[in-house]
Amino acid sequence: MYQTRITAAELPVERLLGEYCFPERFREACRACPDYGNDWSCPPGVPSAAEALRPFRTAHVLGMQVFYDAQTRREVSTAEGAEAVRRASYGPAKRVLLETLLALEQTRSGAWTIAAGRCELCTRCARRDGLPCRNPGRMRYSFSAFGFDLAALARQELGIELLWAANGLPEYDVALAAFLER
Repeated sequence: MYQTRITAAELPVERLLGEYCFPERFREACRACPDYGNDWSCPPGVPSAAEALRPFRTAHVLGMQVFYDAQTRREVSTAEGAEAVRRASYGPAKRVLLETLLALEQTRSGAWTIAAGRCELCTRCARRDGLPCRNPGRMRYSFSAFGFDLAALARQELGIELLWAANGLPEYDVALAAFLER
């Protein structure tokens, strides 16, 4: 049904911020997202990228491509069908990526992860019920929540184009995360 491939690039955090972070350009997209104000990993209330990334020098940017086989792509022709396939493939692959990066954090003093997409540690985020995060030590902010131009970052640093499909599935989906070191 699917295969994954991870591509990585290392760059200075200063360059990551200077060349790819434009929160004002992406603010409206965040406000239009259904997760806005409903997940602790998403705005509002997320620190600025400059503030959150200030302690770090090096960013290891990871792009995980989830490739869908031709038969699956042929069989899926609706947005609902694509979402069902993603829940069974892209979602679990993103969780493995996050768990791997969280484990890696334990081996590197002061390291920190920026997650690929919103936090999905809980079935329902406590923020939706006006409660504090249930997993504050494991929750990581979404890369997009900081206002990064993920399409440019993926293309220029990883050689990966982000693909979109209104109905059905693209050839692959991409999850972008970063592992930061001091």
